[in-house]
Amino acid sequence: MVRRVLVIEDDRFNRRLYRDLLEAEGLTVSVVATAVEGLDAARRAPPALVVMDIELPGMSGLEATRQLKADPLTRTVPVLVISAHAMGPSSAEADGAGADAFLSKPLRFPRFQEVVRALLAG
Repeated sequence: MVRRVLVIEDDRFNRRLYRDLLEAEGLTVSVVATAVEGLDAARRAPPALVVMDIELPGMSGLEATRQLKADPLTRTVPVLVISAHAMGPSSAEADGAGADAFLSKPLRFPRFQEVVRALLAG
């Protein structure tokens, strides 16, 4: 079974990093740069997992997560929210938006992969 992960990340370096880490897990990866593109992609073809940056142009990752969780088409898709700001949004705020997991940057790669595996396992 092919499992597709949708990465919503505006930073080119991070998009490549997430793609490489996820593909190393045997996953198929789709990547978009904005929350609006991500919402559209997730609604067209719900993925097995969404990896969501918080700081995105136009709409925050937290707002996009709220919208995914409010939509009957995508509400069961697990969302891993990632934040680069130590003083920015917290795990509690991500939980409040409906995120299934929260990690802060810089990522510890083994932890990232562990969380991805757990979310995909249900």
